[in-house]
Amino acid sequence: MSLDIALIAIGFLLASTLGAYLLAAYGGARSQSLILVLALFAGTGALLATGTIEMAGRYGFSVVLALFAFTMVFLFSPLIFYPIRRLNEIIRFASLVDFLTFRFRGRAIAVIACSSLIIVTMPLFLAQFLALSSVHDFLFEGDKWLFRLTVVAVIMLINWSAIKQGMARSLRWVMAAAGFLLLLALATSALISVESIFGSIGEMNQWVVSSGQRLIVQRMDSSYSLFVIFLAASFALPINFSIVISEHISDDQVGVSAWGYPLLMLLASITIFPLLWSGIAVQSSSPLQDYLFAIPALVQHPIAAGLGAASIVLVSIALLCNLSTMLAKMVLNSFILPTKALHQQPHLSRWINLRLLAVSAGLIIAGALLNHIVKARSITDLYLVGFAGLAHLTPGMLASIYLPKINRNGVIAGLIGGVSLWLVALALPMLFGDWSWQLPGTDKVLIFGMENWQTWAFEALMVNIFLCAVFSILSPMDREQQSFARLCMVDNIYIPARVQLSHHSVEQMLFSLRRLLGNEADVEINRALHKLDFELSETRPAALRKLRDSLYSSLTLNFGVLAAYKMMEQTLPLETPMRPEPDDIYLIESVLAIEGDRLTGIASELNKLRMHHREILDNLPIGIIAVGQGGEIIKWNSSMTRYTGIDSEMVAGSLISDLPEPWRAAISVFLQEDESSKDSLELEVAGKTQWFGLQKSSAMSPDDDLILLVEDQTKSVLLRQNYINNERLASVGRLAAGVAHEIGNPVTGIACIAQNLQHETEVAEIETSAELILSQTDRINVIVQSLINFSRGEQTYHDQLQPVSVLAAAEEAIQILSLTKDQQREQFVCLVDADIEIVSDHRQLVQIFLNLLGNARDATTDDSPIEISCQPDGPQLRIMISDQGSGIAEPIKDQLFEPFITSKEPGQGTGLGLWMVFNLVKNLRGEVSLSSPANNSDRGTTAELLFDLNKH
Repeated sequence: MSLDIALIAIGFLLASTLGAYLLAAYGGARSQSLILVLALFAGTGALLATGTIEMAGRYGFSVVLALFAFTMVFLFSPLIFYPIRRLNEIIRFASLVDFLTFRFRGRAIAVIACSSLIIVTMPLFLAQFLALSSVHDFLFEGDKWLFRLTVVAVIMLINWSAIKQGMARSLRWVMAAAGFLLLLALATSALISVESIFGSIGEMNQWVVSSGQRLIVQRMDSSYSLFVIFLAASFALPINFSIVISEHISDDQVGVSAWGYPLLMLLASITIFPLLWSGIAVQSSSPLQDYLFAIPALVQHPIAAGLGAASIVLVSIALLCNLSTMLAKMVLNSFILPTKALHQQPHLSRWINLRLLAVSAGLIIAGALLNHIVKARSITDLYLVGFAGLAHLTPGMLASIYLPKINRNGVIAGLIGGVSLWLVALALPMLFGDWSWQLPGTDKVLIFGMENWQTWAFEALMVNIFLCAVFSILSPMDREQQSFARLCMVDNIYIPARVQLSHHSVEQMLFSLRRLLGNEADVEINRALHKLDFELSETRPAALRKLRDSLYSSLTLNFGVLAAYKMMEQTLPLETPMRPEPDDIYLIESVLAIEGDRLTGIASELNKLRMHHREILDNLPIGIIAVGQGGEIIKWNSSMTRYTGIDSEMVAGSLISDLPEPWRAAISVFLQEDESSKDSLELEVAGKTQWFGLQKSSAMSPDDDLILLVEDQTKSVLLRQNYINNERLASVGRLAAGVAHEIGNPVTGIACIAQNLQHETEVAEIETSAELILSQTDRINVIVQSLINFSRGEQTYHDQLQPVSVLAAAEEAIQILSLTKDQQREQFVCLVDADIEIVSDHRQLVQIFLNLLGNARDATTDDSPIEISCQPDGPQLRIMISDQGSGIAEPIKDQLFEPFITSKEPGQGTGLGLWMVFNLVKNLRGEVSLSSPANNSDRGTTAELLFDLNKH
């Protein structure tokens, strides 16, 4: 019958493994969640298959409470796993040891934590080998060493396949297959045992009452100890951390595991007592831990017996594979990779894979050898000791996210003290037998071993916590530990710093990383670029920072915290800032945009207010650019997108120098200038000429952020140009009568000369008459040319300024004004030297003189002279136009340059003349002011113009 059961067991092994593989390969999201829950269910290993039945015989209903405590870690996942998962999205942790190393910093914590985890999980290795030995003894009669070698070979084959293809993906479906087979075996064996031995569940209940088993199983004397140990162990169980945190699973899948895993444990616990009572009822000679396959075989159900044996074999092998590969990864990350010169390995991935296989093989072989010499033959004892040891990792894990004052020295001292006492009091007695020690000078005898396991488990855990607290209080924390303690806090939101990189392109980063990783650097860079959807030609500082963070995350997952940190410092270091970095509101807001839904209460309301203000800034009709240190663009609102055609997502994080022309030159030059504003900046955008006004905030230091406002002034500039042109044409109309009168005089002279010329016969007289006609013609040409030049509507801007003679511009303005009917040229007195030149535009300067001289003429009623004078004022020239007129009315003195302000009668002025003068002077980089009364007088007005002198 044993051979039949063995064949059936092999068939179940193959079928369940194949089914789980197909489900993992071709299933959808729901199937992946199911695989996840089944894998977690199998993470207990042989405990559910064998140990819980023995525990039920020892501790009664306390075993149910212990299993419930073991699942509570998933009920507490929002408090424990979610904070670590949130941090794991930025820094990928391969194991609990890597997380502790990241939090407490230093190789010492990595070595101590890794060594402790290997030591405390060794009883779990022994429990799996003991379960396999029980199946071997039941099915076969032969040498156990051949069986053990076969198991080791199978495990190594599975491990090698998992290491090459990715441990998380490959081992998860193996674990899922084991979980499914175990759940099916528990249900089948319990049902068949009850029906075969008792006949029905009702008859079983009657037997329980009549036999006294009801009172026996109701004892709860060990429930508190089991609850605490199982709960603490569940936090540090490597498979829980690996599946829920290290592997890339969604929050929905974690949510499913929060109720799916406890549900499976509840269903499994239902089968424990029917199997126990069935074995007791038939007085089975098999150990309690063998009841899963022994009872069905006893009642002649080989299929159920084979299913039970297959589930134990598969679940034990799956857990051995999982534990060995995870511990091997921890050994490499903590002991080997941080000190290895990785650039000397031409095939780095293969070299790492071989080391992983070798270390995992060493762990499996060590477990097999220890199983041969261990004195304890109880799977329950091994699990209790193992879980008591795992509990020592929990204080450090909880302190990492809840107690920022706990430091590296405290955790190391706690682990060394607690694990040492656990090793002496519980672990070593399992290898060499229980022993005792009489305290010197007393009659008190300390018994070490499973007889007092509850006492020693709690004593060791208390020693751990006490030493951790004392050493943390007595030893100071350095700034690095304080920084990472704040980063790992449960309520912390990770905000990246806007640091400066020492590399300025992806090519530079790749070249630097190749020196350490060789060809593996290309794999890492390409993986990060694909994840972020970046190109190899990327140069934006913000994009390079994201790429560096992604590389750091990937290297941490593949090489561990210590090796990854060393790689980044050697190949992609950060530039040390000259001063402490201030809080970056833009990065804080970028994080709040993602994490804002986690805020509650007043924080949520404040975040909504922030979003409202953000929307206002984004939708302002004025362009906003926030420029950070080093010229990096950190804000680009929708108006800038409309002006430039460049989307904010494309430009955010780039440098000003990365902008296309003409924006790059315009903004760069303006930021370097001392002026805080600039109006009517002419730019060629998308083939069209547009004008913009720029303003910038004042910076206290070169490292301060700047706010740049960009306003589209195209409409106002065009409107101003149209007004100037219209005003000029209106002036031409007003001058028409005077022009006609002026032209009439030379025309009359020409007519008289022409009439006399008809009677002239002498050549000399004819030549004289011709010269007179030409002089009159020249006079007409000067009048007409002055009018034509004045009527032109051309506009000149800053980049077209040139040397201009002040005298020539003033004379031309006087000439034009003299064309007005009844205007006397002698009223204007120009005291300007002919060699004085300013940097300006001739036509606009003439327009300025026309407006100011015209206003002076209109204010003067007694034909008193209007003087035009000038005097140097440093590198500039001050031009003064003074009259002796009525002056400026007091109510409008402060509004002279505003539009539609005038003291003239209706119909005599529009109030736009001085406004136009102000804009023209500003456009010519000058200044204008009016004072009344005039300089050195008690009446009249003086207009002062300030322009840059032309340096010969």
